[in-house]
Amino acid sequence: MSDQKITRRIHVSVNNADKNDYFITDISAATSGRNHGRVAASESNRIRLLGMVVFFTTVIVFFTSDVDFTTWVPMKHTKKGIKRKEHPIQMLQDVPTVAEIESTLQREHRQIHGDNIEGVARVRLHSLAHTYALTYKLIHELQKQQIHVTLTFGSHLGALRHHGVIPFEEKDVDLAVFSTNTSKIKRAIRATLRTQPHLNLTFSEAYFGFQIPATKELQTYIDVWMFKNDASQTTCVGHQLPDKSCKKWYRDFHDKPPPIYRHDAWFPFRTELFGTERVPIPATNIPIESFHFDDGGPNFWNKTCGPDRRWWEKGQKWLQVDMRERKCSHKYNAYPFVFKKANGIEQLRQGSVVIHEVDGVSLHT
Repeated sequence: MSDQKITRRIHVSVNNADKNDYFITDISAATSGRNHGRVAASESNRIRLLGMVVFFTTVIVFFTSDVDFTTWVPMKHTKKGIKRKEHPIQMLQDVPTVAEIESTLQREHRQIHGDNIEGVARVRLHSLAHTYALTYKLIHELQKQQIHVTLTFGSHLGALRHHGVIPFEEKDVDLAVFSTNTSKIKRAIRATLRTQPHLNLTFSEAYFGFQIPATKELQTYIDVWMFKNDASQTTCVGHQLPDKSCKKWYRDFHDKPPPIYRHDAWFPFRTELFGTERVPIPATNIPIESFHFDDGGPNFWNKTCGPDRRWWEKGQKWLQVDMRERKCSHKYNAYPFVFKKANGIEQLRQGSVVIHEVDGVSLHT
């Protein structure tokens, strides 16, 4: 059975809601002469009585059925049609400790490099353990605030391609939050930072939302991107201020406006392994296929590795990096990559060494 590099793109189909309301068909009676008034009144009473029966039957069925009132949200009728049903928050239940995460990372490291974990490797694994612990805790705290949150950008890519933070040229974790309620987001960040007080971490506002900066011990910073979401589309908005917004960030760094996505490019979330735990990722890979580092279209993110441009300090400008320099296959022996087996199992390998096997991407249930 031959393996192939994981290249699947998951399409999520959303069934359109039935836009036809149930209604009581008008009953017309052919009447004439003196009976017309009595028949019309009789039919009116029958319709009124039938309506009352339907109403009370519906109420009885509703309150005696197994409806999850914590997640049930009715469809709302508007002049433009029917709004999309809200997706319930699926909580990340178990948040492991830094020590538990570090133990797993060290065990997997030994499978490749042997028993000795010294110097730079030990420091890197320790820092990664803190990064993953903070990421899981922040996702958990945001979900407690009833905020939808998922990996995005390079972290979405890293989860699919490496089951974790991209092991080369990556310095951050990117989270998309579908809320502009800064009070709730700050509350979740503060609760997260309190779990690791010895790191003396802070956070600050950024164009796109918030950032937990890197430190000597935490070598990977965490970016929280604020998105606005409605029934049909979603886009990054940030703080929506003239000098602090996603529009300004994209204009300054990429000379273009932020992408506008279809709602079902993101929802409902899937889950994928990121470090030692499964966390939410978008419903499709469109968000990474349309971002600046993927210039090859669908699934090209899994063939090219590294940014499509690099900063030239002397010339003070960006230089394009040729695709031939960025082939992922050049890095297979040096870094772990995900390979998909024929039975849907995802295998993390570095060279010929199998690090672990897990079930593939799944819907977030």
